[in-house]
Amino acid sequence: MFKAYRFIRRGGKYLPPDPLETAADVYQYVQTHKEQYPEVRITADHNEFIAVQALNGIIVFPKKWALMEVKQKYIDESVCFNSDTFKQALERSGFPTERNIDFTVLAAQHYLTELYEGIEGED
Repeated sequence: MFKAYRFIRRGGKYLPPDPLETAADVYQYVQTHKEQYPEVRITADHNEFIAVQALNGIIVFPKKWALMEVKQKYIDESVCFNSDTFKQALERSGFPTERNIDFTVLAAQHYLTELYEGIEGED
C-alpha cells in the first residue's frame, strides 16, 4: 500500500494523501497528476520512504522510472527524434550529458540502456 501526495507548492503545502494499492496504480496516479501539480510524491504506507517523485511534470525518482519516461516520450512515442530535445530531457531528469554529443535514435537507445544498467541497485 502507498500514500500519494499532490503538492500545491513544491516541498510545501499538499492535499490529503490518496491511498494506492499497486505499482500500476502508482504509475497511473503519477502520470495523471504530474503535469497538474509542481510535485507528486508517493510514499510506502508503512515507512514514509519516498517510492516515486515527480517534480514540475518530470519523474525524478526512482531513476529507472525517470529513464523509462525519457525513452517513452522522446524515443518510443516521438514522431521525429531530436538529439537536443533528448539531451534536455535527460538533463531535466537528472542525467547530464556532454553538449557536443549528437545522438542518433539508435545511439540514444544504447545510451539509455547503459544508464539504466549503471543504476542497478541505486534506487
